[in-house]
Amino acid sequence: MKEITAVGLTPENFKDYGQILSISKGDPMADNQEFVYWGKVSELAMTEKVSTGILVCRKREGLIKSLERHTRTPEILVALEGDALICMAKPESIVGADRIAGIQAFYVRQGETLVMHAGTWHWIPVPVNKEESKFLVVFASGTEAEDLEIRDLPDTIKVNS
Repeated sequence: MKEITAVGLTPENFKDYGQILSISKGDPMADNQEFVYWGKVSELAMTEKVSTGILVCRKREGLIKSLERHTRTPEILVALEGDALICMAKPESIVGADRIAGIQAFYVRQGETLVMHAGTWHWIPVPVNKEESKFLVVFASGTEAEDLEIRDLPDTIKVNS
C-alpha cells in the first residue's frame, strides 16, 4: 500500500487539476453597507444545462481503491460542511490495472471551492475530524449517466492529513 500526505490547497499546487475559487485579492467591484462583491473571480465554460447535487461523504479509513473522471465537463465541488481530504490525478495521467501516475491528495477546508479540469481523476472526499462532510457538486446535466469513467487502482492508497 502506498501512503500519501494531503497538502493544503493553493492556486499554484492545484493548477494542473483545476482552479480554486476564492475571494479575490484585488479591489471589489462594489463595497457598501449591505455587501461586498468581487466579480469575475473565475470564468467557467458552461455551455450546457448545469446539474447540481449534494454529496455526503461518510467518515472512513482514508483508503482509496479507485478513481473516477468526467472527460467532457469540468466538475465543481463546494465544501459546504466539514473539512475533507480528496485524492486526484491530472487529466493526462494514465490510470489502469497496472499503474497510476501523479496522484496527489489535497486538504479541502469547509468553504473552499474547487473547479476540476475536465478529465481530472478524483475520488469521494474523506472527512477529517467529523463523521460526515458535505459538498455541493456542479457539472453538466447528465454527467453521472453519460460521462463517468471509473478505474481501479493497481495498489490501494492511504491518505493522511
